Amino acid sequence: KSCKYHRNRGHSTEECAALKDKIEDLIKQGQLQHFVERPRSPRYDDRRHRQDQPDRDRSDRHPHRERSRLSAITFTEADFKGIDPDQDDPMVISVKIHKCIVRKTLVDQGSSADILYWNTFKQLGIPEAELIPYNEPLVGFSGARVQTKGYIKLSTRFCFDGAEARDIPVKYVAVHANTSYNILLGRPSLNKLGAIVSTPHLAMKFPSESGRIITVHADQKAARECYFASLRLPHLETAELRGVKRVHTVAQNLETIVDFAPQMEQDERVEPIEDRHLIVIGPTDLHVTYLGSNLSEAEKREIGQVVRKNKDLFAWRPTDMPGIDPNFLCHKLSVCREAKPVAQRKRKMGEERKKAVEVETSKLLEAGFILEIQYTT
Repeated sequence: KSCKYHRNRGHSTEECAALKDKIEDLIKQGQLQHFVERPRSPRYDDRRHRQDQPDRDRSDRHPHRERSRLSAITFTEADFKGIDPDQDDPMVISVKIHKCIVRKTLVDQGSSADILYWNTFKQLGIPEAELIPYNEPLVGFSGARVQTKGYIKLSTRFCFDGAEARDIPVKYVAVHANTSYNILLGRPSLNKLGAIVSTPHLAMKFPSESGRIITVHADQKAARECYFASLRLPHLETAELRGVKRVHTVAQNLETIVDFAPQMEQDERVEPIEDRHLIVIGPTDLHVTYLGSNLSEAEKREIGQVVRKNKDLFAWRPTDMPGIDPNFLCHKLSVCREAKPVAQRKRKMGEERKKAVEVETSKLLEAGFILEIQYTT
């Protein structure tokens, strides 16, 4: 078998799904109307014959079709399954495409296209020949343009690990861009899914084929990892092109962003992609660090010797950090010495948060980073 459209072997031209989709798009654009067979208009005698017939009840001619009613979709506090309720994190989920589970999938209701990033496309193992040409670039709200490589329709499964899943065909636009996400789901797929997204609850609900409401919860940890990683991505230069389709872009103009993640806790770190090899560098099993498993044995030994030789540079406890010389770096508080001291009201905290504050405060006191003093107020 050979396909004249793709000019390769594997399937025939009559079986080519990409060619059928292309022809359908051209017909919708009005370019192949002379090849479309249209039904002939009824003859005058037939119309007259129908007019001479007695008028039937309107309900007989146009039977009333009752619209199918879906269950009401509501959100409660129980729908939140994240780790931090005080958040402004994006909706990041996992989907199943081409027998692969794709994590770090961003749900963006402001995007007018469903985007499959190029690195993800290659990892899915889909032949590049299956891409349908698509020459329109995408543009974000800042005006940055990204050139597309084509589009492809893939069956996407939502809530694949639940009791009831939902599969829909999604038309993905393949884009080469620097981003920490694998897929961006925009309004086309969300509308086809009938999904309602609640960012305060970090949850998305949509009806199943049987009419039941399926709930997909966001991965808050993965969302923060993506945010943290996007701050370090290099900017990808794009050309100024005409005829663009507007979407929300991710990680654009990142060279002007300070390398600081205010939404991330200090103990949050992006997990490495490869496996890690543990090595002990101190007197106890608690003094350890990790090396990449892709290193050769010689490289592991050489790096391990260097790390053990400089183990005094590691801080295992807060007291191991000597601090910074004020002559080198110092933070200045802009205060007015003539201002009248004001006693703030005591802030009320929950029992769990109060215990967490006490633990962190004791660590800072033990390390000598803060000092307890008595205010005059």
